Amino acid sequence: MADALGHQLLLDLYSCNEESLSSAATVQESVAAAFELADVELNEIDYQVMDDEIIVLAIAKQFHFTLHAYPELGYVAVDLFSFNRALPLTKFMKSLRQSFGSEKVKATTVQRGDFGNERDMKPRRKTKITTLGRVFRTRIQLKQTGGKLKKQSAKVIKSLAKKSGLKK
Repeated sequence: MADALGHQLLLDLYSCNEESLSSAATVQESVAAAFELADVELNEIDYQVMDDEIIVLAIAKQFHFTLHAYPELGYVAVDLFSFNRALPLTKFMKSLRQSFGSEKVKATTVQRGDFGNERDMKPRRKTKITTLGRVFRTRIQLKQTGGKLKKQSAKVIKSLAKKSGLKK
């Protein structure tokens, strides 16, 4: 993979803070801050507002950045592509996660232009969930499991009562 021409990082940021996605200008400022943190000179940045979507496009030398924010869903999709292998794409991820207050981030990396490798386009995924997100998921799982156990134990008690001749 060291022979690849470039790399691409795809980010899905879930459960983002509503205030951080409240306006296109705020989203654009978060993107500019991510460029600053990654120490990448920003050549051009622009945004466009659609019906329920904010789109931010940014360009730097050998690098492009595209962001689609859906404020009503609290969701942000980001595509970062660079021919500069030394560019720290993970710094963008950390900055955006912090700026948008995302509870869960799914990151997928793809090596681009690896002419010697047949598995060139096979992505690698990593998912990170905040502590609060884990607690919330665990609570839901426990609640579902408790409901199942309650139903099963009721069936067993009815079955045992029927076998022993007891009535309700």
